[in-house]
Amino acid sequence: MILHDFTYEWDGKSDSGKKPISWWPGCYRVRILRLGQEDDTIKFMFPNAVVFRPVQTRAVMNTSLENYIHYFAEEISRQYQLDPAKVLWIKLGNPVTVARLTPERKLSDEIFYAVSWRPVRPNEMAAIGPDIADF
Repeated sequence: MILHDFTYEWDGKSDSGKKPISWWPGCYRVRILRLGQEDDTIKFMFPNAVVFRPVQTRAVMNTSLENYIHYFAEEISRQYQLDPAKVLWIKLGNPVTVARLTPERKLSDEIFYAVSWRPVRPNEMAAIGPDIADF
């Protein structure tokens, strides 16, 4: 089920003192999905999926989230009350890839994540397929 569908854009600047997603501008189409139904007796390890793909709105906008996924995940999770470690972060492209964020030991107030990318599994693609047909 589609929970949210939006375009997320950043300019690569920081006026508030908070670090941006990256220091280069970027724009991604984002869709947040709930996997399964609320009345399911089966509980998913990853109850939500965030599917995203790049959208170029300006000529200099080509930031890839492969190196910045943890910043992107933290920001989207903060805005939509998600746990970054309990979400499938699925980047559409050729090939479709999935990022897994694992929280590392907390050394300060900031949580650091170990990030690993892998190809999407057929069952994951089947689960999100109907919700991304028009994406």
